[in-house]
Amino acid sequence: MKLQHLLNPGLAALSGPELLGGNVSYLFSFGDSYTTTSFNASSVQPTPDNPMGNPALGLGTVADGINWVGYLATSFNETLTLSYNLAMYGATIDNSVIPNEPGDLVHQVSQQFQRQYCQSQTPPRAWAADAALFAIWIGINDVQYSYLSLNPVLQITAAMETYARLLQTLYECGARHFLIVNVPPITRTPHMLADRAERRVRQLTTIRMFNGLLLGMVRRWRSENPDTTMAFYDVFAFMSDVLDDPARYGFRDARCMGEGCVWWDDYHPRSQFHRFLAEDLARVLGL
Repeated sequence: MKLQHLLNPGLAALSGPELLGGNVSYLFSFGDSYTTTSFNASSVQPTPDNPMGNPALGLGTVADGINWVGYLATSFNETLTLSYNLAMYGATIDNSVIPNEPGDLVHQVSQQFQRQYCQSQTPPRAWAADAALFAIWIGINDVQYSYLSLNPVLQITAAMETYARLLQTLYECGARHFLIVNVPPITRTPHMLADRAERRVRQLTTIRMFNGLLLGMVRRWRSENPDTTMAFYDVFAFMSDVLDDPARYGFRDARCMGEGCVWWDDYHPRSQFHRFLAEDLARVLGL
């Protein structure tokens, strides 16, 4: 499978264990409905006895159970991992550029993380930079709400500028280890398969453009912050592999929804897909 790009200062490949050496004790995640567990940063916090904090493991997802964050935090690691999942349903990168639901990445980083967990706070927050992974999977809604616009390139380019600024905010708050995930082939969701072919072509073109701009932004930001590590995970390739050969993964086919299928509804995958994804992420990251 086509799995990942791992970037060091010279943008050469690193092995997974060099990213964090398998030592992930704190997982901070950001994104949209593919990531959210409906975590409330002002409510019950993660503890060794309750690593997800709130709500309980498997609740609050847009799937039929545990999503990739829950699996990565509780199943596919060798150390206790506390999960702080600030992702929100419907999020784009920046609502001032591509508006959708409240809770964009700007809000998640600037209003939630920076206020609650930034290491520059007094007293410093109780997490260790050398054992914390910052995972960001966003862009699905940016594509969905821009691909039919007059100039999606301008919108997504502006969103990437915001994305880079938010990475810098996380860095200034102590983040040093990052996982960046690109946009999956949402053109192959049941929702889009029911749409017109010309719209699907336009959306796929926008996805590829988004993913290319994202990788370019990540490379530039990484070169400017050489004391960080950063993994760029190609979920577009991973999900494409699953949809190209669903039987290999135990799914009935690539289009159905419900039990035995890839899809939970017409836009979101089932928990079993998230399990496969988390397992592959853990292997890539050396967890």
